[in-house]
Amino acid sequence: MDTVHITSGREVPVPTLPTGVGLTALCTAGERGTESRRPDRLFEDRVAQLLTEVIGESPRTAGLPGGRLLRGRAFMRDVVALRTRFFDDELRLASAYCRQVVLLGSGLDSRAFRLDWAPGTEVYELDRGDVLRFKHSILARDGEQPRCARVAVSADLRGDWPGALRAAGFNPWRPTAWCVEELLPYLSRAENDRLLSSITAMSAAGSHLVADHFDTALQRSVSFSATARVLHAVGAAWRSTLEAPDGWLAPYGWSCALTDPAELAHRSGRAVPGLCGPHTGGDGHMWLISAAR
Repeated sequence: MDTVHITSGREVPVPTLPTGVGLTALCTAGERGTESRRPDRLFEDRVAQLLTEVIGESPRTAGLPGGRLLRGRAFMRDVVALRTRFFDDELRLASAYCRQVVLLGSGLDSRAFRLDWAPGTEVYELDRGDVLRFKHSILARDGEQPRCARVAVSADLRGDWPGALRAAGFNPWRPTAWCVEELLPYLSRAENDRLLSSITAMSAAGSHLVADHFDTALQRSVSFSATARVLHAVGAAWRSTLEAPDGWLAPYGWSCALTDPAELAHRSGRAVPGLCGPHTGGDGHMWLISAAR
């Protein structure tokens, strides 16, 4: 295990890095850390900055496939910033009446530490054990404290994650805000259907769902092609698309509102990201989804 220094001057051992889809969590943290250093930032994520500082200073990260992934995803940086702000705002609103929040495939998400949650809010972070251990190893050494009751749940989304969630204290009879960020593309359509079915079965009236996905045309666009090849090489390939989010959610009892990232960029005073602009090499769509039942 390598040792690096963080800004406080303490030496921090770097735990084993996550693999496969877990590598994308490192990339997202890096993109959020970059956004946090902007003077016109849409949010501030000190935890992401800490994580990427530790990762970046570790000699063991040199030459990893994740390095190629970070470079290949550079065009996603503005999209990640806008998407993060969208999810932040939606979850803040939902937490006013949903005291349970579940971050599915939570990765290195730090919302439990940086958002102002309503009193009594419980945030469940559900992901693979290696990803959660990596995150905890760094946060524990920095002394970060959550702003809510935070529960880490180790589970694979292709297994009995609902059972693991309930065993951790989750109550399916209470309204819940579900955060499904940067997850659906990595699951097959059948896996997404099972995921949504499980979410619905545990969603009391008044529950909320925030998610993102994209359609086939965008997946085949010029902008996506280079990153898609790198993702495939590191075992984190995109496996599904979604042509009509409202048509997918409605049969499960969810009413759906869609936000265009380009519209969100205009509202946020930002340039429209190239991925969402007119030069993506196709007429594809990226969906930011807010649903309720």
